[in-house]
Amino acid sequence: MAKTGGFANFTTGEKKTGAVLLPTHFTTASQANKEGKQFGNLVRTYAAKSSKVMDENNQSLVDVTDAEMALTANDSFGYSSRFSATGDEHPLFDGQTLNMNDEQMDRLEDRLNTAQGNGNILHEMAFSMRGDWLVENDLYDPETKQLDQDRLKRAEQHIVQDLFDKGGAQPLGESPDDVIWFGAVHQDTDHLNMHIWYVKESKETRPSMLHQSGEPKGVINFHAKKQAESKFRYELESDATKIKRADVYEAVGNYRSSIKNDTLSKLDEIHRYTADLQKIFEVLPQDLRGRWKVGNTDSLVTDDSSRMAPANRQMNQLIDKMLTHELKDDYQAFQGTAQKMDAMMTETHGHQHKGQLKWSEAQDNRLRKELANGIYRQFNKNFKDDPNDQQGKSATDQPFKKDKHGNFEKIRHANGIDNDHQKDMKKSTIHQKPLAPMGKLNRIAKRMTKQSRQELQQMHRMIQDMDKSMTQNVSDESLSQYI
Repeated sequence: MAKTGGFANFTTGEKKTGAVLLPTHFTTASQANKEGKQFGNLVRTYAAKSSKVMDENNQSLVDVTDAEMALTANDSFGYSSRFSATGDEHPLFDGQTLNMNDEQMDRLEDRLNTAQGNGNILHEMAFSMRGDWLVENDLYDPETKQLDQDRLKRAEQHIVQDLFDKGGAQPLGESPDDVIWFGAVHQDTDHLNMHIWYVKESKETRPSMLHQSGEPKGVINFHAKKQAESKFRYELESDATKIKRADVYEAVGNYRSSIKNDTLSKLDEIHRYTADLQKIFEVLPQDLRGRWKVGNTDSLVTDDSSRMAPANRQMNQLIDKMLTHELKDDYQAFQGTAQKMDAMMTETHGHQHKGQLKWSEAQDNRLRKELANGIYRQFNKNFKDDPNDQQGKSATDQPFKKDKHGNFEKIRHANGIDNDHQKDMKKSTIHQKPLAPMGKLNRIAKRMTKQSRQELQQMHRMIQDMDKSMTQNVSDESLSQYI
């Protein structure tokens, strides 16, 4: 950072790229020994230099009530402030106080030298903060040069333990008091710098924390470092900044929910999408029927590594068509709102790493995945006993109701997945008369049998009579011929 030649002359009006940066430096005990330096000398000769550290312009820029002051003190485990503590003489701070006194400074020096004697590594980190960000969050007044140092110090007190516990293969300290740390606010550069130094006091013997040479490892986990940055920023952000970000999150969520609901409704209602749905349905893996979904990925997998790839490729084409036509206005509003968060994140985090997705791009992938899963869910329901069962809904989604003559029902009919005839069979049996008891049925059967015997006997008599009549007629004819 460039020197300003004065106190709290932080640059404002810069291009907003990166609110808080956290460069890291390591000093090994062997290196310090070679150079004839003591870790403890930092306390007097570097951290407490008047050209770098001052406390006269320490002032809260946000009015707080006495009750809030008391609450802040409780939340900070009783940490003292520069204007309320007695006997505090130095603007250095640690986990117990915001301003160290002479006795605390002496003890700090002794412990740092003990850590060096045990061969440990001194970690140095600097929270570098852009002037505009300080102003936006009520931490710095460029007119009066006042800086809310107490608020900055408390934020650092709240996040250091995560660095100690998560920065290496194991927690740096082997007991609650095994890590020594202190911090200072430096105001002589164009960006505000808050430095912290920390080191393990006892001799390191754990294999996972040592190099093969036996020297302690000087490393810090990247994710632990980024999490510390984020937590530190959040501690210091004003309510206005948090509300602004929350409003964008909420708006993007509302657009996403609306688009999901409208997509299913329009796909079901608009006839020209019947063929698109049919194409997707035809290439779904049949042995996964009833369990089709995108899977545990951030986006739709379209290469041959996924068995759902053919369906996903067709699905992408359908979703693109929907977002370009029927859902164009809502989708553009969704994208525009998400891109506001991209700008906010650039201001806060700086430029992204190569290949890293923007926040808006990640949200677009999420939207497409959820749209695809919603359509696959409707296909899955085609194999349920009750095809009119409605899909579950989240806290923000409305239930989708398929139309009886809509496209999703057409897919059922076109593929022979129709249980309506079973309903008709059930309906036809609802109004049938109840069956008669077995005894009554037996009596009816006996009567029918008796009637049948009587009818048979009557038929036999009629046949016999007819035979006699025919015989008599033949005989008469024969006699007549001989007379």
